[in-house]
Amino acid sequence: MRIPHTSGRGAFWFVVVASAVAVVLAAALGLVVVNRLAGGDLVLVEGVVGSEKVALFDDELVGERFAELGYEVRVRPRGSRLMAEDVDGADFVSPGSGPASEHVRELHGISTEYRLFSTPMVLLSYQPVVDALAGVDVAGRGGDGTWSFDLAAYLELTRERTRWRDLPGDAVSSSNRNEVLVRTTDPRTSNSAAMHVAALSYLLNGEEVVTPGQVDDDLTGTLARLFLAQGQPPESSQQPFEQFRDLGAGHTPLLWAYESQYVDAMVNGPALARDAVVLYPEPTVYAVHTAVPFTEEGDAVGRLLARDPVLQERAAAHGFRTEGGAHFEDLVAEHGLPVRTRIADVVNTPTYGVLEDLLAGIEDAYGDSGARPPAPDEAARGGGAQ
Repeated sequence: MRIPHTSGRGAFWFVVVASAVAVVLAAALGLVVVNRLAGGDLVLVEGVVGSEKVALFDDELVGERFAELGYEVRVRPRGSRLMAEDVDGADFVSPGSGPASEHVRELHGISTEYRLFSTPMVLLSYQPVVDALAGVDVAGRGGDGTWSFDLAAYLELTRERTRWRDLPGDAVSSSNRNEVLVRTTDPRTSNSAAMHVAALSYLLNGEEVVTPGQVDDDLTGTLARLFLAQGQPPESSQQPFEQFRDLGAGHTPLLWAYESQYVDAMVNGPALARDAVVLYPEPTVYAVHTAVPFTEEGDAVGRLLARDPVLQERAAAHGFRTEGGAHFEDLVAEHGLPVRTRIADVVNTPTYGVLEDLLAGIEDAYGDSGARPPAPDEAARGGGAQ
């Protein structure tokens, strides 16, 4: 049953009828779930998710937990920026940012949203590169042993067109002619690249969140150059992370990524190299992952993802920060990961409309440059981080 567009956050009840099924009350969730011991059928629920979450939904323990609660959940990956237009047959969608969630809800007239978990945006590099960046005051190590990345100082390097070979030492190669640039995903489709735009636009706008009417050619032109100068956009959103992991600093010295990607790789594998370093941009932004339901079944799954303690623990096991943070803190402490449990220098993202204006300007620049179109729908590829 589809949720009426006029509905709010009212509680939804669902009953799955099967022969000899006993019904138990999950008081903590306020839901009725099916006791499958009597052989009740599972309710199939389909979702569209930012594909950085595909591994979570593919987790065997997650599938088992949903089955215990009476559901079979299937998802297909889609870039968060395009997700709102690809909801056919979906019971819910799960974008990777507040602006993307805002767009889905406004476009489809849905008011309900479940906040599932979040992850800050980080930079990934290698120790020799980080040492070189520290030599020009872009990177710095804190008293807790974690690394910071000064985005304003980085922007100064980009204004000067600094090349890797210009940095102190021989971190990448004295013959490396490439400009010092953060490698990102494709901003035309990918949420993580949009988060890079959000952080950079804050600094380029005089350390203020960009508001309606402040998007102009100078701002979008500066942002577009930082993407176009990276070269041909990735064939998929997972490709930059895999290249960082597999090809090393010579290929990808500096990568914009989700913190959850780093934690998931280090905990669940394939692990990054021993000299891989995670740095926290100052400022950074949080990617807030939500569930927006279109049906009562999708609403039930969204509520479970947000509130069921087993599902929340599994989300933390894949590197996401859940409510309260205890699961995440225990995980990184257990594995001795050099991540920050508390992040102070965080800025808000622009509204969906403003962020879309910024991205549209960048997209126009890609078109003018003759760059190839965005990668095909990654649902056919089996996904990749968005």
